[in-house]
Amino acid sequence: MSNKLDAEQRFAEKAVRYTRRAYQASLSSGQNVIEIVDGNLVETCANGDVRILKKAPPKHRVSVGMKLKVT
Repeated sequence: MSNKLDAEQRFAEKAVRYTRRAYQASLSSGQNVIEIVDGNLVETCANGDVRILKKAPPKHRVSVGMKLKVT
């Protein structure tokens, strides 16, 4: 069981690292990046300007304790 948790943790760490690299590479190449920050859809420009596009609606409402099935 410990091996599986270690593998999941390593995978999560790599996902964070590669997402950060993609974000930085996009900005470095002059592209704009759109992301959700504090519940808002935000565009970050390559020159550092940040613009709030709109309020991001919640994707799904889930009750506390609700069991989800991942398919």
